[in-house]
Amino acid sequence: MIGAPAKADPAANSWSDNHQLCNSSSCVRAGNIVRLWQAIIWADDLSGSVGTSFIDGEFGSNTAAKTRTWQDVMNIGIDGSVGPQTWGKAYGAVNRNTGFDTSTQTGYFYYGYNRTFGLRKQNSNGVWTFLNPRTGSWTGTSH
Repeated sequence: MIGAPAKADPAANSWSDNHQLCNSSSCVRAGNIVRLWQAIIWADDLSGSVGTSFIDGEFGSNTAAKTRTWQDVMNIGIDGSVGPQTWGKAYGAVNRNTGFDTSTQTGYFYYGYNRTFGLRKQNSNGVWTFLNPRTGSWTGTSH
């Protein structure tokens, strides 16, 4: 995506068209969509050094560095930003889990290398929420 997003679209459907995250002014740099990405890094943390305090919703230099490490481990292009290829690779670890189903949402898990967390997709519009590992509450994915 070129330029900053005009509106705060949440993560939807297969994530391939999520807004790009990075620490420059041309990308999304804050909000719940960043928290979702940070939860993915937390779940896939092979070193065990990423705690839940990392999930702060700010895409700064630490998140960019951990994104580059994640991209390297996942064997995809390493640029420290979260674009279609990175979102697509992360979406590949999302698996169905009926334990998180509601009458209006379908439940899923993100299965990371070290940890998991819950996700739900709204049946009517495909918008995602996630069980924030830092707060333990269901969180939207807007920015």
